[in-house]
Amino acid sequence: MALATHFITIDVSLEKTGGDLVSAIEAALAERGEPLRWAITQVNPAAQTATVEAVVTTLSHP
Repeated sequence: MALATHFITIDVSLEKTGGDLVSAIEAALAERGEPLRWAITQVNPAAQTATVEAVVTTLSHP
């Protein structure tokens, strides 16, 4: 098995975080792989979302 890295962009709802935005982001990223790094790159106040760009790793099978 080998690791593959992926650059992803996700939108996270600010309303459903329960006040813990970091945990909400980390949980959303964990669904896509193991996060190496991430950053909030945009906030949309009208839609109450935060855009997160991240690099995640996944296991790849040769």
